[in-house]
Amino acid sequence: MAKPRIGILTGGGDVPPLNAAISAAQKAAARHGIELIGFLKGWEGVIENRYIPLSRLRVNSDIGGTVLKSSRVNLATVPGARQRVLDNLKRLRLRGLIVIGGEDTLSVSLMLRDFPQVLISKTIDNDVGILAFSNKRVSLNDVVNYFTLGYPTAAEKISKFVSLQYGLRSTAYSHERIILVESMGMHTGWLALASCMGNPDFIIIPEFPLDYELFKERVALTYEQNKNVIVVIAEGARWKNGGFVSADESEKDQFGHPRFKGAASILADRLKQDLKKRFDTRNLNAVNPSYLYRSGAPSKLDSDFARKLGTKAVDMFAKGFDNSVLLTVQRNNRSFGLGTYPVKELGTIQELHRFVDRTFYKENGYTATREARKYLGEIVEQFPRTKYGVNVKD
Repeated sequence: MAKPRIGILTGGGDVPPLNAAISAAQKAAARHGIELIGFLKGWEGVIENRYIPLSRLRVNSDIGGTVLKSSRVNLATVPGARQRVLDNLKRLRLRGLIVIGGEDTLSVSLMLRDFPQVLISKTIDNDVGILAFSNKRVSLNDVVNYFTLGYPTAAEKISKFVSLQYGLRSTAYSHERIILVESMGMHTGWLALASCMGNPDFIIIPEFPLDYELFKERVALTYEQNKNVIVVIAEGARWKNGGFVSADESEKDQFGHPRFKGAASILADRLKQDLKKRFDTRNLNAVNPSYLYRSGAPSKLDSDFARKLGTKAVDMFAKGFDNSVLLTVQRNNRSFGLGTYPVKELGTIQELHRFVDRTFYKENGYTATREARKYLGEIVEQFPRTKYGVNVKD
């Protein structure tokens, strides 16, 4: 009698704990006597029927990226792709499919909602979930999907990049620099917001368009007082008129996203020109860590929950699960566990598109709120607070 068989794929941008999730699923499948096959390059592999039996593959869970590789494919834009996918899944006699991806990859799953799937969200943008706060009562236990895989590692990195102890604040202080650091985040500012744990002076996110004249004055005053400034700006930041700070609208991907081209550099150049009459702006610089946010080994929190999610997905299918759900990370009084959110109730993936709201962001101060720090304090290492480099004058 043939073993029951399930598939797994990773799609979209890679994140550090993907191999940990794949490895955990691999081990769980072996325990249950299930054959696990891994599709290569996400949905592209399902369309082209390219896969590998994971029992033949050695997966190192401490290495970032994904051993199955990845792609960004929208079935709606590929003629006949949906039917080819369904035919291939049927031909392979799959009991179900584990889909690990961000908003775009998971949106493809909704085109196949009658096929059993366990969805696992992964994206350093942290934008798959719901802020379920009611009547202005903020309870972090009510956040649906507290974090996405990859976000804890990236959030810790950006906090370190801008901090005094580990990052750019020391050189900003030593050389009296203004440094603009770019974060990933096309439409949401969760990664940029996470930098608040490293104490930058200003954070600019897509959800709240930038009033440039007001911001310019705030930067100038802060620099004149402290002689160093750190600004974090998300790649998808917008001007007050609604346009992107920097994006090529003519070069869009299959999901309609434009190509972003360096918001930190654009804003730095504009500030350098406009502030040179007030002080020397030669030390006004832009830094873009880019793919470093999603590269390297996962943090412990990321790795632990990748393993839990990968194991849980296989366990569900082993128990006869035949529906479609999103596995979520849920907080319960300062501890985390797993939950589920029914996929069939979703109209579109946009219902799970989580934006930063005023609960977590001070629009006029360009910074995170106390509630944001509480939320992030359970994901990101807390940094020591210090006056060094602040309010220091010659």
